[in-house]
Amino acid sequence: MNSNKSEHPVKTLLILLNMGGPQNKDEIHPYLKELFQDRELLKLPFQKILGRFIAWRRTPKIQERYEEIGQYSPTKAIMESQCEGIAQKLDQLSPESAPHVCVSGFRYCSPRPGEMIKQYKGAEKIILFSQYPQHSCCTSGSSFCDAYRWLNNQNSSDYQDKISVIDQWWDRADYTELWAMLIQRKFEEMKKEHGLKDEDIRIIYSAHSLPESYCLEKGDKYNEEIQGSVNRIEKVLQENGLRHEGALAWQSKVGPQRTKWLSPSTPDVIAETKQKAILMVPIAFTTDHIETLDEIDIEFRGYADEVVDHFARVDCFNMEEKFIDLCARLVIEHMNDDFKSSIRPCCVNCEGTDCASMRKYFGSSPVHATA
Repeated sequence: MNSNKSEHPVKTLLILLNMGGPQNKDEIHPYLKELFQDRELLKLPFQKILGRFIAWRRTPKIQERYEEIGQYSPTKAIMESQCEGIAQKLDQLSPESAPHVCVSGFRYCSPRPGEMIKQYKGAEKIILFSQYPQHSCCTSGSSFCDAYRWLNNQNSSDYQDKISVIDQWWDRADYTELWAMLIQRKFEEMKKEHGLKDEDIRIIYSAHSLPESYCLEKGDKYNEEIQGSVNRIEKVLQENGLRHEGALAWQSKVGPQRTKWLSPSTPDVIAETKQKAILMVPIAFTTDHIETLDEIDIEFRGYADEVVDHFARVDCFNMEEKFIDLCARLVIEHMNDDFKSSIRPCCVNCEGTDCASMRKYFGSSPVHATA
């Protein structure tokens, strides 16, 4: 069912959660201001004041980066197509829960989850589906808390009785196999195009970084889930006969310069490469955006040109048919499990003001992690 036809009756509303991205020049500063004022993403002293200042200072640089790639954020357009495909697939596979509407719900720009819930308030069931396979307080947690705050301010139990969430799906076999398929496809293309052997290509898995203290002190398991994802994919690739070196690296360090971030950084891993070619895998992302199209495709390619002969990137899932199938399966499994919400428990040393309340609202248990 078309995701924009709110006048039609809706039985199941599916909202795909993501950060979103600016659609034009005028949206860049408001987007960055929302982002840097989000304490679940990044804690700063005098958050509102300093966050506003950082957004103002970074706006010209981000504008330049969008000019480099020749477009503003493609995330919204890609996700609209994903939503269309997922809704159609669900209507086919699960007629008893149809008609389905699938829409995007962005953390830092419109449409926000609350807007979509209000627009389709007549839906019998509402599912918030995190598009971050690996859970972090900064991504999935922030999006869930943002939706919870909107819902909690409605002073009504109507929504709570029919809303649920899908979180953490990095350890599914079909997720692992999808990445392995896309990696092997590009790997074989590089070999054929450049006359390379397996051993000539280094696969670098690049994930968005976090301050090290978030994981080692607060207890966010994001780094472990990323490493677990890489381990599972590498196992499948080796079983498929690939003979290569794989490495995990961390990109996109945005925040105070004195902060220690997860390491090694992607530029450092690129610099130490001894092989003839690098194949980059944007392991934490499901859709293309500025961090793939600019940071990897342009900035990291520039670093790689200094040390290797060939550089390529595996595409994000985008409109890959097997990704649409994966999402539909996840939703159907969720519905068959009586719409049970299962969000990763709060960090051992949780610092969030809404983390526990959010989990209780959605009925996720256990609320708190144990050491």
